[in-house]
Amino acid sequence: MKMKLVAAVCMGLTMSTGIVAADAPALSTDMDKLSYSVGIDLGKNLKRQGIEINPTVMAKGIQDGMNGGALLLTEQQMKDTLSKFQKDLMAKRAAQFEAKSNVNKEKGEAFLNQNKLKAGVVTLPSRLQYKIITAGTGGKPAKEDEVTVEYTGRLIDGTVFDSTDKAGKPAVFKVSQVIPGWTEALQLMPAGSTWEIYVPTNLAYGARNVGGPIGPNEALIFNVHLISIKK
Repeated sequence: MKMKLVAAVCMGLTMSTGIVAADAPALSTDMDKLSYSVGIDLGKNLKRQGIEINPTVMAKGIQDGMNGGALLLTEQQMKDTLSKFQKDLMAKRAAQFEAKSNVNKEKGEAFLNQNKLKAGVVTLPSRLQYKIITAGTGGKPAKEDEVTVEYTGRLIDGTVFDSTDKAGKPAVFKVSQVIPGWTEALQLMPAGSTWEIYVPTNLAYGARNVGGPIGPNEALIFNVHLISIKK
């Protein structure tokens, strides 16, 4: 448990600014170089998290922990401090996530409200939108069918987050095994079609944290070419 708490601190902290650096060490041995490299790696990880600590005091803690001598805090004090840090950090991140989620939802709704006014854009009762780029003449897939598609996925700001171009080959999957917006759109597309579909957050990933460029409550845009259908 203690190690998990310490790891959480290391992953959640950052270097404070305004600290006067000591004279640079000579780094004359492999151990010196390793020690410095570990410090740089840790410092970069800490800085990315955006939470201030006192690096001088942290260095003292590392030294005392390695030397095994008298400590400035009791085990209980350290446990309580790290536990409070974890709770505060989780609360802060939850608040940041909720704020980002709300902003993304508002931006997505504004985008869709403007987009539906554009020529050629069709808005379905579900609020899913699509625009036919190329009209296909083949059949339409059912929910249980397997389809082969080429696609590019973008955020509403144009950021590409996924594309079959990266894999160098089309994607193959069942119509029922993708996000609801895709499932709905695919069943309306004749094979051979290329559509641009505009997916509201409730038909995409919702408020989930899926990682990568896709934030919570993001509306998404896909350019989809339906190549073939397998019944």
